[in-house]
Amino acid sequence: MLKPNISLVSPVYSENLHKNDFIAHPVTQGQSFGYIPEMESRGITLPAGHIYLRAGLHRAGYGKGYGIRHIWAGHANNLPKHGCKSIDEVAFYVAAIIVHKTPIYCEFVPRKNGHRLTVLRNRKGCVILEPMTNAGTDELFYSVVTAYPLRQEQGTLVGHVTVIVA
Repeated sequence: MLKPNISLVSPVYSENLHKNDFIAHPVTQGQSFGYIPEMESRGITLPAGHIYLRAGLHRAGYGKGYGIRHIWAGHANNLPKHGCKSIDEVAFYVAAIIVHKTPIYCEFVPRKNGHRLTVLRNRKGCVILEPMTNAGTDELFYSVVTAYPLRQEQGTLVGHVTVIVA
């Protein structure tokens, strides 16, 4: 299995980070928060790739943004009840949801970059992932779009996350 050649920028969130800078997993300090294996469902192949969390961007309006900044701006009112009390704890919240064998769902609604996936851990919440391509290597990865408390399935169960311990 190949690891994308993306340099790790920061193990913690900082306002000085560029929107596309990658945030390290808060426990492993590695680049990847998990791995999506290639999956087939409904005649569609969902490609394999590592899951990365970026510093992100939040714009006004529903569903306009991605990453830590977007998660905190959109869900800061609900996250403290789930142990995430500041923007500095968002990476820990995401890591608590994306664990080995967490179910992956797909709604099969085509988007510009492919099909978004939902990683759902009932007691913690869900993480929405969007497939992206690293321009430098042409390798596919899944970018964390958002994360929030949710306790129900969204779409069709298509597989489970694999967590690679480095």
